[in-house]
Amino acid sequence: MRRLCLTLVMVVGLSAVGGIGVAQSQAPAAPAGAPAARGGGRGPQLVSPQVNRDRTVTIRFRAPNAKEVVVIGEIDGKDHPMMKGDDGVWTVTIGPLAPDVYNYQFRVDGVVAMDPQNPSVKLGFGAFPPANLVEVPDDNGLTFDDAKPVPHGTVRLETYDSKSIGAPRTLWIYTPPGYEKSKSKYPVFYLLHGAGNIDSSWILTGRENYIMDNLIAEGKSKPMIIVNPLGYAREGIGLGPDRAADQPAAQGPPAGRGAGTPGGGQQNSLFAQDLLNDVIPYVEKTYRTYADADHRALGGLSMGGGQTVAIGFTHMNLFHYIIVMSAGAQNADQTYPDFFASPAATNKTLKLLWLGVGSDDNLAGQGAKALDATLTAKGINHGMWILPGARHEWVVWRHALYEVAPKMFQ
Repeated sequence: MRRLCLTLVMVVGLSAVGGIGVAQSQAPAAPAGAPAARGGGRGPQLVSPQVNRDRTVTIRFRAPNAKEVVVIGEIDGKDHPMMKGDDGVWTVTIGPLAPDVYNYQFRVDGVVAMDPQNPSVKLGFGAFPPANLVEVPDDNGLTFDDAKPVPHGTVRLETYDSKSIGAPRTLWIYTPPGYEKSKSKYPVFYLLHGAGNIDSSWILTGRENYIMDNLIAEGKSKPMIIVNPLGYAREGIGLGPDRAADQPAAQGPPAGRGAGTPGGGQQNSLFAQDLLNDVIPYVEKTYRTYADADHRALGGLSMGGGQTVAIGFTHMNLFHYIIVMSAGAQNADQTYPDFFASPAATNKTLKLLWLGVGSDDNLAGQGAKALDATLTAKGINHGMWILPGARHEWVVWRHALYEVAPKMFQ
């Protein structure tokens, strides 16, 4: 393994300074006489977010000169205007919320800002910028995506040289509990992120490793290796100075932004070449894997779901499990005629074709429904899972992984 270097980025909101702290049901400010917040804060340290016993969440932001502060993000599909106190601290209480992990940001006089009090962060960029995370706990204890006291797998960061892209890139790889002590081979799930995410997103935001640890411990899922590549055809993030070809102006908009489907040909073609000709050979050379389609799955969310359709529907000889989350395709039978040419042959070849989407997804919902309808009309066996009340958000994708993993490699 090569050395891993992490770069920490501090994001400070307008007129907002303060320390680090996430608390549950605590007072909004530090006790009298307590030291000032880190970074030379003005006034006592805030508590934000504050998860209350009734499953509401109180969020605070210090911006004494701001005219308007609104909580935005993926909490309940709504914007929440905040009220300003005499101390310059804006406050709002949201909920009650169902137990889950939510993300949020502030819009401060039209500028998106993050919560400087909250160290839990979802990485992002472009149309899906960084956000803070807050978990509303379940009254019954830890849930499917929490770190429970069970045997844990290992998360590895691998660096490989991509001949297809001509640059070093990284893979985040989950190996199940017991991999190091075993001599067994394992099936592999190549799981792709969405637009505005990076290769670490399924681990750091999606909690892929804890979801799998819990499923395996409960005997609900087969142990498997999960590989998370970077979905953009560029050098890996943070491996050195950006190449000229990797500058945003050179690349154009991210593939599938907002639609959950791949676009702009060259980026997706290069990514497919990297996955098929660089990533898979690297994984099968480096890890104890089965090297056949019956033990190989491809899946992804949003942009990654679109890439899954484009690659999976044209490479059934390589992947017998295809998992499409919050993505779809209009007129898929015309775009992928070979896939639909013989439904009987496709049904015989594929072990699992599974679609998952939130019921209120305004970005990819229509595409997912269109693909479901086409598959049904053509007689292609598949599953369709819908999470009620959910939108285009990580709440859907964590639950989707929990739902589909037990169906794989059985």
